[in-house]
Amino acid sequence: MRISELAAASGVPATTLRYYESVGLLTAKRGTNGYRDYDIGALGQLSFIEAAKQLDMSLPEIVDLLTVIEAESCTQVREVLHPKLQQRLFEVDKRLAGLRLLRNRLDAAVARVGACPDSGRSCRSECALLGTHRETCGTQTTEPQTTDIKGTR
Repeated sequence: MRISELAAASGVPATTLRYYESVGLLTAKRGTNGYRDYDIGALGQLSFIEAAKQLDMSLPEIVDLLTVIEAESCTQVREVLHPKLQQRLFEVDKRLAGLRLLRNRLDAAVARVGACPDSGRSCRSECALLGTHRETCGTQTTEPQTTDIKGTR
């Protein structure tokens, strides 16, 4: 298949196919006229590349995996791929934990800033964002402290 035919069959632009070839993801034979000639296996490789990209794998990782897939048995592919996928899952769980923390902080900041009353005075919204118990937006946010002095009239 020529590059235009592979592009049409796969939905991957020819420029991307050329780039994939330059980084070792695809190989093409060259005809006497210099045209690229891809075999039918290129469609399978492109499907694998897309699936790996959806798993957030880098192009160098995909190159390594394609090398293993083309040269090794299913057992060996599993032994290489399974730990990589487990590591990726660990990284995603770590990012999700960070995003949950960010979401909780944003939720608290939205509540604090939303509770700020209307006022014509200068506002210190950074205090509301930081969650400090200072005077914010011209109103006191903490309970006033009273002193109870015994024995005085």
